Amino acid sequence: MSWTDIETWIGENSPALYAVLLPSSSAVDIADAEESIGYALPAELVAWWRQFGGIGETYARWALVPPMWQPHGLDNALRLRTLMMQAISGIAFRTLGEEKDYEAAALREPAGTPCVDIWLPAWLPVAADGSGHELFVDLRGGPRHGCVMEWDKYSGADRDPLWPNVTAMLDDALRALRGETGHRLVFDRNDFHWE
Repeated sequence: MSWTDIETWIGENSPALYAVLLPSSSAVDIADAEESIGYALPAELVAWWRQFGGIGETYARWALVPPMWQPHGLDNALRLRTLMMQAISGIAFRTLGEEKDYEAAALREPAGTPCVDIWLPAWLPVAADGSGHELFVDLRGGPRHGCVMEWDKYSGADRDPLWPNVTAMLDDALRALRGETGHRLVFDRNDFHWE
């Protein structure tokens, strides 16, 4: 998996980031998470979080996934999932019944189907930009189960998936970190960002 190589890159190029990497999740942590959210996690997401526990610092410092995304570990993903469901609830609908009907219909759609008016319980954040935009894994069923989509704080999840899974997202990030894409990494003291 690309995370091992990304972590090696971090150790060699950003000691400040390496120092704030959090401990990885255990098999028990993963099982508890699956039980609490009611969805099985894709194997590649489980494998990643068994290696990566998150970053114990602010989003503005280390956007590992271009152009602006700092990845979440399991604990932060669960916290943000709950926060997003609460924050988006009650905004676009006149009644709770309307919202629940909309949610039920959206949950029947296959993974990767855009949804703009509500944060679905089948969505689990995997990265953020720190200003209200999230990348999430879509845990709904269908051939694109486990795809990575973007939540825009203004327009919701109104686009097709960005990656078919977290492995593809991490592979792209690794290629960018190695300078193999059009993204340019800029270091500023202990921080870095993409241009």
